[in-house]
Amino acid sequence: MKRLSFKKGIMPKDGLDFEKQRKFLREALLEVCSPKEVTIPMKQHTGTECDPVVSVGNEVALGDLIGVPSDMRGVPVHASVSGTVTRIDTIRLPNKVRCKAVTIKNDLRRRVSPKIQPRKDISRLSLSELQKLLWNSGICGMGGEGEPTYTKCLRAQEREVDTLLVNCTQSEPFLACDLHHIRVNAAKVLEGAMALSGICHVKNVIFCIEDTWSDEIVALQKAVTDIRHRYLDRKIEIQLFKTRFPQGCQQLLVKAIYGVELPLGCEMEERVKAVLFNASTCYAFSEMIEKNQPLTSRIVTISGDTITGHNVLVPIGTSVEEILERVPGAHTAQRIVWGGAMTGVAIDTLNVPIIKTTTAITIIRRFEPPRTNCIHCGACIGACPVGLSPNLLNRLIELGRQDMLESESVEQCIACGACSYVCPAGIELSTNIAKAAHRARRSAVR
Repeated sequence: MKRLSFKKGIMPKDGLDFEKQRKFLREALLEVCSPKEVTIPMKQHTGTECDPVVSVGNEVALGDLIGVPSDMRGVPVHASVSGTVTRIDTIRLPNKVRCKAVTIKNDLRRRVSPKIQPRKDISRLSLSELQKLLWNSGICGMGGEGEPTYTKCLRAQEREVDTLLVNCTQSEPFLACDLHHIRVNAAKVLEGAMALSGICHVKNVIFCIEDTWSDEIVALQKAVTDIRHRYLDRKIEIQLFKTRFPQGCQQLLVKAIYGVELPLGCEMEERVKAVLFNASTCYAFSEMIEKNQPLTSRIVTISGDTITGHNVLVPIGTSVEEILERVPGAHTAQRIVWGGAMTGVAIDTLNVPIIKTTTAITIIRRFEPPRTNCIHCGACIGACPVGLSPNLLNRLIELGRQDMLESESVEQCIACGACSYVCPAGIELSTNIAKAAHRARRSAVR
């Protein structure tokens, strides 16, 4: 089978040893975290913030609705544990989002909302019923982008897309949360994807996965064989990609599959008539369909540069501190990242909640190389997957030349971290350029 990819980026020969740095336990059963309390933000997605519909002192069960958006551009928020609401205040997340948050003290009884019940026959669900379930599920893009899944499906309908892509690449080093679902719950990932394809009115479904994940490819192939007879009206494919970071980025998947650029602000639904969903997003929707179970927890990969990766099922709102209590030496790490090692955000406090888009907690223990001045080696240019010149952009940032930054297309930066990783001088290129790109995009909107 032909393997697709984009040009540039980082491949193993360029210094990133994927096999060595991606060791993780292939657990059949996940460890489940049971926190003392959870702090659940009312904005874990792009779009409209939710308003709390509970008050301090209220008793809630797992799955109860606790936050509702004022319009259809948000997603509902549900209790991830059973217990008592103890606080409702404003918090600031590491991604700079400020929003209200509901804190629930866990009663450890795991009382489940009476609405969460196994559905006897999912084949009888109509399209309108599936759409209603999707809205009530509270699901947003779980690969990190956080767009409300219901909103994305509506846009796909309006743009008359013909293909649904399922992102199973998990190209970032150390991450394995999606891979667990693909390996252990491939049938559910497929069921969720097929339900989403029905809502989006598409007939072509393509599962995108890197060629290095052999066990997961086999699991997908078996699931497709088992399910194909039930969806004879749809074409289901598995497309292999070369092992290259950041292969999972939407723009780069489009470039690899369709051979076209996706300019900033251009919708892939309009440009290539395709819509993209993450594997974990598909799994979450299958849980809603089968059990009426909204999104209240997610798999988080706990990993780092000196430990074997481990996946944990974590209730939304659990603090990083509670999760890392079981990881020896985590509190003495040089750096702890909320998310993946390449694209996550370094945090200076462990009192940070896991949200719907948190894929990982990455523990960096090794000392960083000493930083020196740029040696003009060009490694960052070769690594940039969108064709920028990070060394030049960083110099313009130092000089305060915003006008020249815009002429060099700084706004196209996708903050993948590839330039910083390969820089032998240890310069934080990605952080500096991503901030400048954000300012440029914000200026363009104004």
